[in-house]
Amino acid sequence: MVEFKAGRTDFFYVPDTTGQLRPNVGDLVIVEADRGKDLGKIALNTLTLEKDGSNGGGNGSNESGDKMRELHVKRIYRLAAPEEIGLLLVKGQDEQCALVVCQQKTKQRKLPMDVVDAEYQWDRRKLTYYFVADRRIDFRELVRELFKIYKTRIWMCAVTPPNEAS
Repeated sequence: MVEFKAGRTDFFYVPDTTGQLRPNVGDLVIVEADRGKDLGKIALNTLTLEKDGSNGGGNGSNESGDKMRELHVKRIYRLAAPEEIGLLLVKGQDEQCALVVCQQKTKQRKLPMDVVDAEYQWDRRKLTYYFVADRRIDFRELVRELFKIYKTRIWMCAVTPPNEAS
């Protein structure tokens, strides 16, 4: 399990069968991402799957009948190089600037949403904005405008406000 900015996690595997790549908890690694690469920190390096039949007979549902999240396990390419780790500060500064720009654009457009964070994929092929809104927002024009500025994929991701998280 690899952790990214703001505690976001995802699952990855090590394809190296020679045993040369053995990441430990806390190591920074370059991983497969949406059409590119990302950098994250190993949060857990051993995962076991329990097969106790509690998934409703293998039909993709849990005991309460809810659809379980489908996992798409991606690969860990390698440990991050020192110069890549050094670029984390620059990436963080660029994310802060992108956040301010998006917040200004939402105010200009009078969009009823609160943009709370911005995150670049490591290779900068995607920029994700996290926002809070009480209802569905049509932000297509905002995304077009942000694309013209950053020339990269723009994703808008709704998050649950901290006081509503359980």
